[in-house]
Amino acid sequence: MNTPACLLLSLVAPLLLTPAPAATPGKPNVVLILIDDLSHYGVSAYGSTRLGFEGSTLDDVNLSTPNIDRLAAEGLRCDSAYAYPLCEPTRIALMSGKHNNRNLITKKAQHASDITFSDLFKRAGYATGIFGKWKQSRGTKEIPAKDYLYQFGWDEFCAFDLVKQGNRFFNPSLVINGQIKEFDDGIDPATGRRWFGPDICNRHALEFIEKHKDRPFFLYYPLALVHKEDEGNYHVPSPNTQPREVFDKFDDDFQSPIGNDKETLKYFPEMIRYTDTLIGRIIDKLDSLSLRENTLVVLMGDNATQKPFIHVLADGTRYPGNKGRTTDHGMHVPLIFSQPGTVPAGKPGSIRSYGGLVDLVDIHPTLCEAAGITPPNAGHLDGVSLWPQVLGKPGEHRSEIFTYYDETVGNPTPEQRKNAVILRFAFDHQYKRYAPHKGYPQGRFFDIRADSQETGGSRQVKAPNFGIIYHSGLDLDTLTPDQQAAFDRLGKVIEANRMVPVTALKIRETSLTLAKGDSRTISAGIIPAHATRNNVIWESGDPSIASIDKFGTVTARKPGETRISVYSWDDAHPVANNSSQTFSRTGISSTIPVTVR
Repeated sequence: MNTPACLLLSLVAPLLLTPAPAATPGKPNVVLILIDDLSHYGVSAYGSTRLGFEGSTLDDVNLSTPNIDRLAAEGLRCDSAYAYPLCEPTRIALMSGKHNNRNLITKKAQHASDITFSDLFKRAGYATGIFGKWKQSRGTKEIPAKDYLYQFGWDEFCAFDLVKQGNRFFNPSLVINGQIKEFDDGIDPATGRRWFGPDICNRHALEFIEKHKDRPFFLYYPLALVHKEDEGNYHVPSPNTQPREVFDKFDDDFQSPIGNDKETLKYFPEMIRYTDTLIGRIIDKLDSLSLRENTLVVLMGDNATQKPFIHVLADGTRYPGNKGRTTDHGMHVPLIFSQPGTVPAGKPGSIRSYGGLVDLVDIHPTLCEAAGITPPNAGHLDGVSLWPQVLGKPGEHRSEIFTYYDETVGNPTPEQRKNAVILRFAFDHQYKRYAPHKGYPQGRFFDIRADSQETGGSRQVKAPNFGIIYHSGLDLDTLTPDQQAAFDRLGKVIEANRMVPVTALKIRETSLTLAKGDSRTISAGIIPAHATRNNVIWESGDPSIASIDKFGTVTARKPGETRISVYSWDDAHPVANNSSQTFSRTGISSTIPVTVR
């Protein structure tokens, strides 16, 4: 009775849910590609031609991404897409369609009760697979990290940074369908060369496509590239680097001189080129199986390029990377939609583009609309679908972006956590307003057309953590009428996204009686309805009698009596970072009796 390992968890839905129909062959396949650490100008389809190195003696190098450019030429390039400044906040918001103030409680802890796009695609009958970087959880005391991906609707996976960080490139540490695999020194029989993590994940992705070519599939491909190796803070050559022995004999011991970051900056262009090569293999596989026209391919970056790299445009403009910062140079990423015959392309020799703002939380509902899936928690999503604009509808799908960013989501010390700065801000095409935060009790305001790096203003405040300098921006006492109007308008966006606590939960049904084998979906009301953390956790007192999934669907297993309870994320604080308590049951909740006859 009440065995934790048997808990079945779910997010509340505002309406009663009905089981989703199985996917049919007419549904499109979806391939979502996420590049790790690359600004929009890291893709040559955006107009960049070279890569530079700030504070280095290295010369600029010519650089292009022909396979990614092909996707852009065959579809739509989004010119104003924004992610979070670091990868984990982006990945959680991307999968859930929600801002981080709703569901990012602490790092590496995304809880299975969070409904994600993989849950929805699996529920709709799709085969689902993730191949590449995870990072978002470490499992619970009930479910170990190596098996935790199954809780998010993934059928198959080959992932690193799941049970531990480990190596992502040479001799990687991976988890493949629940099995921990340490690729120690040795030769990859598929290549005849040393083990290379991106190659292994890419092969699994290609095998997934081949295996499911006759049914709808959802492939999430979050690449290890172009992030540097975590454990050693160095960049690496690729299997395509010439001469070949540079890759084959590369010293991956980060204690050695070659493992020093400054020594390996020169390999970064090779990492971008190899990323393009791996993406090309995915596209070629779809082509070879005649799946391209029935497959929506979406490519995005998880945050901008890191320092000290500079993207150089054809006119000589230099755009430095600024990963980890909330400026344009830290959040502006590539976003491309491509499905020949469905997504209109530009005229020959030109790329069709969309200039409207795109928030990364928009991807979740966009993919769902493209696949004909209605999210049961649609009223709780922050994302807005831009599928009509992808198909050619005029106008913009949103007018501004709100972001909630906790600067300590990386690897904070206890002192850094104590001094955490939470940045809440809203921006449109012209202006950006920050809510009050440490050092700036009135907030900050920028004209981002003229100051995209946000270095203007008469004051500078050094944040308690990580040496970040926050500039004051425009003088709030001397704003022009146009600036004041924008300041007020963006202030309303920030206010609309303020933290509103949950005060109560109420399961709408007062009791439930089912025959063995029957199922019924129940729902709970959140009070107030506009509370920020609108996720909940469903739990059965005895899953052997009646189980409940994260969608609120109760299934009668055997005759008997039990209880179904629902808990609020707001004070249950569910985490999957292998902590001693997965979530608290002492706070806000609601319970009903269940009888199975």
